[in-house]
Amino acid sequence: MSTDPRNVIIARISAGLTDMLGAVGAHAAMRDSGRTTSDFLWTDWPSNLSADEACGLLSEALAHIGVFSAVQLKPDGDNIAIQVQGCEFSRLGNFENAAIGDRSVCFFGFGLIERSLERLTSQRFRVSLERRDEASDTCFEVAKLRH
Repeated sequence: MSTDPRNVIIARISAGLTDMLGAVGAHAAMRDSGRTTSDFLWTDWPSNLSADEACGLLSEALAHIGVFSAVQLKPDGDNIAIQVQGCEFSRLGNFENAAIGDRSVCFFGFGLIERSLERLTSQRFRVSLERRDEASDTCFEVAKLRH
């Protein structure tokens, strides 16, 4: 996958926010931006889906937004296991002085998934990175159900 110039712009905005607001402020701003973006990207989505149905729909939608090679979401008890392969932001080098998963741009993705799952299932989740496997270019994340 070649680098989309729009993703370079997003990465630079993310890094700029981190420089201006600090990591905590930039993480909050980017997570909120991701959450609100779900409403704009997928305006006509259904609601009250099962976790299986929601995971299938969201996996397919995320795989086609031009950032990831593949995305797989699967119910895991009350939580959702997430595998993100080939994230373009991981290939842009060290544009933020933070590890993958701690970069502000990652929090945009966390918020996008959180809001999308909430819209589809009517349940609230909190997404975080569990680990990154460089060899397979995969981030293993979890969406934890919030009670």
